[in-house]
Amino acid sequence: MSTPDIELWPADPVSNSADDEAYTYEQTAELMAMSVTLVERFVPLNLVEPQERKLCDRDLARIAQMLRLRRDLGLNWVGASMVLDMCQEISQLKARLRAYGVQTD
Repeated sequence: MSTPDIELWPADPVSNSADDEAYTYEQTAELMAMSVTLVERFVPLNLVEPQERKLCDRDLARIAQMLRLRRDLGLNWVGASMVLDMCQEISQLKARLRAYGVQTD
């Protein structure tokens, strides 16, 4: 099973909504073609934010993005997570600049 092709740096951060699916660690592991143990290890490292031992669509997208960074750039899990956090921060800062009428590109 292949991971979905997810844009690495979305223009707008994905928000939690009531419409999000909730996935167990087992479902997540199956969808992402990884072990349940690995998914469980992400929690104490704060790489995902489960709600009642379930992950939302945003968490699955984050895992897929971390898998790509790990595969393509050889980053470890924490490094991949940091890259995603920085990209999200940059995206938010660019959006703020655009709101003030500043050209960002």
